[in-house]
Amino acid sequence: MNVSRLASGSRVAIIGGGIAGAGLAASLLFNGRARGCALDVRVYESGEPGTIAPPAVLTPECRSRLAALGCRVPPEWRAHELRGVEILSHGNREVLPSSPGGLWVVDGWPQGQGGLALVREVLAGAATAQGARFIQRHVDRVENQPAAPDAPAAVRKNGPLVVRAQGGGDRFHAAVLATGAGPSLGDAFFPGFKPAPTVAAVQARLRHASPRLSVTPLARLWLSPLPSVDGLLLLPGAHSVYALAFGATVTPADLCQVLMMAARDGLVEEGFELAALETTRLPYGPGRTLVAPGQLAVGAAAFGHPLQLGLSETLASCSRAAVALLDAGLEGSALERRYVREGLGELLEDSAAGARAVTWLRRAGRRAPQAFLAARSRGSSGGMGGGGVLGLSAPTPLALLSSARWAGVRETMASWVRTTVEPLPATIPSLEPDLYYIVDDDADAREAMTQLLESTGARVVAFADELALFCAVARRPPTAILLDVVLHWVDGLRLCEGLKQHPLTRDTRVFVMSGLNRPHVRQRALDAGAEAFLPKPVEPERLLRLLMGHIAAGVPTTQPHHASPESTVSDETGRYAS
Repeated sequence: MNVSRLASGSRVAIIGGGIAGAGLAASLLFNGRARGCALDVRVYESGEPGTIAPPAVLTPECRSRLAALGCRVPPEWRAHELRGVEILSHGNREVLPSSPGGLWVVDGWPQGQGGLALVREVLAGAATAQGARFIQRHVDRVENQPAAPDAPAAVRKNGPLVVRAQGGGDRFHAAVLATGAGPSLGDAFFPGFKPAPTVAAVQARLRHASPRLSVTPLARLWLSPLPSVDGLLLLPGAHSVYALAFGATVTPADLCQVLMMAARDGLVEEGFELAALETTRLPYGPGRTLVAPGQLAVGAAAFGHPLQLGLSETLASCSRAAVALLDAGLEGSALERRYVREGLGELLEDSAAGARAVTWLRRAGRRAPQAFLAARSRGSSGGMGGGGVLGLSAPTPLALLSSARWAGVRETMASWVRTTVEPLPATIPSLEPDLYYIVDDDADAREAMTQLLESTGARVVAFADELALFCAVARRPPTAILLDVVLHWVDGLRLCEGLKQHPLTRDTRVFVMSGLNRPHVRQRALDAGAEAFLPKPVEPERLLRLLMGHIAAGVPTTQPHHASPESTVSDETGRYAS
């Protein structure tokens, strides 16, 4: 008898009840039964569910793996299929057609569950049908504490690993970490455990006033839309759009600003509502120390990268972990060889290449979309565990890394010798005289300024939600914008800066308002490109004189009319007039 194997009756704890946890439970029980090995599998479902219910992308391989685990894929899941993925970067774009067999987007939000929750439910049902038990308890740590020789036989037979959860402790022969890319147990799982590195991300759901979904829609990947955003993924769901922005320093404000830019450029429909938003983490490469005797990590806790759509890699790690635990689970070096080197070798290599490709795609700039096409032409299939990036059969992460690196080098060299010429839109709408936009989340302030401006015969559009501003300015440029600093999603200073950085909106006059009348706020507003800074409450007379052009933005109302034009003075706007 091989003492390193899990014997019939062994107890296995799985920490995390998501896709990876439920998938591993089903795979363990299925493979164990095929070998005549009955296991006692407990799945600890820990953590509060997020407000976002992401959709799931099912490739043909995903659907095959689910079927192999005894999961019935409902026919209605095929109601939504992607035509492909559009890659955008610095004004250039290319479309990568979907894989043979189609990319299914599984999603029921907001009427029902998100796609990942639906797939997880099916996997959990398959695992439960085979005997798995799901426990609602948060795990604090896992300890390797063999029972004392004089302990009761019932204790000794239950294994050396103690899973500590909410004050209690149960013994197991093996323990698996399947908690995703969020906060990891680290050394509390086993000493020296090194999970996959992660990168910050923000995810959101966009809902439209009149939902409509085009036939065979496209997913979109917008590369480096902002300095702080490496990429924005837009994935159409059944009745909404799922948005995911990632980057080392990305914030919710970054995602909101990029979404406004996307609406301005026609990538999402105008008038969207930001129905839900939350921060998250994405795996960004392979973990380094993933196993100990009887212990290992699966799914995003072990490896991954931001360009990894679909569930193929996660499900592949579950099946390989199940086989490795059954064959060599109790002996450290054998488990390392069976699971990591022989099982995950290609998947770990792909995750490292995918993470590095993101960095080079950012450097490639306008050449990035072409790098995807060049990589796609090199081959149409990946390794045994996964396939290409973005849920496609090609390009593979390794091929993309090679193409992206070459594109990045070429773009860097070209930037040394060329003069940057910013492309202008084909048509630039003409400015509409006497049209003013007011952006303020204070209803009373909006109403007061609207009435003031309308009393002069001007037309006014007031925004309670700043998310529609970029679209409005790009399509109907106003005479000026009155912009509050403190808004719901993005601060006004960032909005002003974003408006001034795009050829469609850079010539629009922006007046920044704030109740925080401090020198550093005034200076930041002016640095962002504002015409002037107006302390709140705004003086009506001064506001009208500024907007109607009776005084220059930098000239204070208290300045004598006979002042010498050569004199330099400072006023409450923070500008200096010469």
